[in-house]
Parts: sequence; structure tokens; C-alpha cells
Amino acid sequence: MQVTEQMKLELARDGATVARGLFSPERLKRMREAFDYGIAHPSPQHGYAFAGTPDEHFNDYGNFDNRDVHVATVKALGLDEFVASLWDSEHVWFIGEELFIKKGGRAGRSPWHQDTSYYPFSGPQLLNIWTCFEKIPRKNALEVVRGSHLGAQYNGTSYNDPNDHTKSLWVNTDWPLLPNIEADRARDPASWDVVSWDLEPGDALLFHSGSLHGGAPVTPDCPDRHTLVYRFYGDKLFYRPLPTGGCNYGYDISNLNDPSLTPGEPFRAPYCTQVR
Repeated sequence: MQVTEQMKLELARDGATVARGLFSPERLKRMREAFDYGIAHPSPQHGYAFAGTPDEHFNDYGNFDNRDVHVATVKALGLDEFVASLWDSEHVWFIGEELFIKKGGRAGRSPWHQDTSYYPFSGPQLLNIWTCFEKIPRKNALEVVRGSHLGAQYNGTSYNDPNDHTKSLWVNTDWPLLPNIEADRARDPASWDVVSWDLEPGDALLFHSGSLHGGAPVTPDCPDRHTLVYRFYGDKLFYRPLPTGGCNYGYDISNLNDPSLTPGEPFRAPYCTQVR
């Protein structure tokens, strides 16, 4: 698929755009094979977010045992070249995959968050390619706060309180608390500049990993959603350490920090794979 100037503009300015028909039926079949392989060979940290609640859904991410399968898929579909063209970046690294299954028409919204609150890096060249294998109406799609990748770095969500999606990931930080975007929107639907799209099979959402994003519920008229996310970074990525002194994530992800680096230095994550 050709990268257009409009896609590059929207990604840089808004932090999100949509790539219509990025995956032909044959290409989508290859993505589904990678997804199904990940489901059949889960990582040790796979499980159910909000287990035991109506919002329970399957989630797995960053399975290094499956890295070769996903890198081969990236290369076979030319996603390395596609991502490089979006940024005009000489090099591209594959951060990893994430898999979601929501089914039965009952799993509600996923929390608003920024992926960068879980990574020790930031920069303009961070990308999620988010694709589903079903037709997804706009009301069931992922939502993104326009331009939020250019704003504040918020504390992350802990993912362990179904009644409070703003419960902090980091105990000790000057990052501001996640805003309660859904409460704000309930009072005033125009309080946040939110973008989303109707999605056909083969379409993909492209968004900066630092964008505030959330949503993608399933409902009786859109009961099942299988989603594969591929994450990438380019040459313009910089070390930005995670907070220390307490983490409400089940395990302390601040061990991803590299004390040999100075904040602002170019960052090349050793757990990522260069694909271009």
C-alpha cells in the first residue's frame, strides 16, 4: 500500500490515521495465521484482563518465543517498508505484538491509556498498527484523543481495578494522573477531541504509541473482536526512564530502565528486533 502525504500528516499532527485496505484478503489471512499461532502458543504472562467481571477479555503480548513468526509476517507483508515510509526513517525496529479477544457481546471498554507510560522511551517515531479480523462499527472501534501524543505524559493505568480505570500504575511520579475521560464525556460529549473510524476487514488503525487511546467494546450487535497489534519504532527514539519507587502492575516494569543512559539519548531497545 502506498503511503500518502495525508496519512503522514494525520499521523504526525493527530497521532492517528486509518489505512484503508492495508491488508488484502490474502494479506489478512497471513495476519490471521500469525494471530492464531500466538493464541495457540501463549506467553507466560497471557491471561484475562479484568478477570471475573463483565469486562473480562483475553490479552497476551510480547511473546519472545513467537518473535520469529511475527517478524516473518512483518517482512512478508512489507510492513517494515510501509512503516519506514510513514516516517521517512532509514531504520525500523519491531517492538512486539499484542493480541486481544473480546467475545460474547459483553466485554466493555478498555481503559484510556498511553503505551509510553509502560516504556522507558519516547519520540516521534513510535507506531501501533491495530487491525481486527471482523467488521467493526465506529462505536465498537478503538478511540484516540487527537494530538495527545504531543501533550502530557500521564501516569499509566494499573489494569487491576475494574471500577477505576484511572488507578495509577506508578506510585512515585510527577506524571499527572490519567484523566477520567469517560466521566468528562458523559457530562460534555465535546470535552475531548476524540477520533475513531468504522473499520472493514483489511483496514488498520495507525497511531502513535503515546496517544491516549481506549475503548473497542463489544456489544450484542458486534459480539466478537479478535485484534492483532504490531508495534514499531524508528530512528527518532530517545531514552526517557520510567518512574521508580513502586509499581502497581503485578511486577515492577521499571527494570526496563537502562541506568547507563542519560535521558534524551538515542535509544535502541535490546529486546526489540531491527527489521529494516
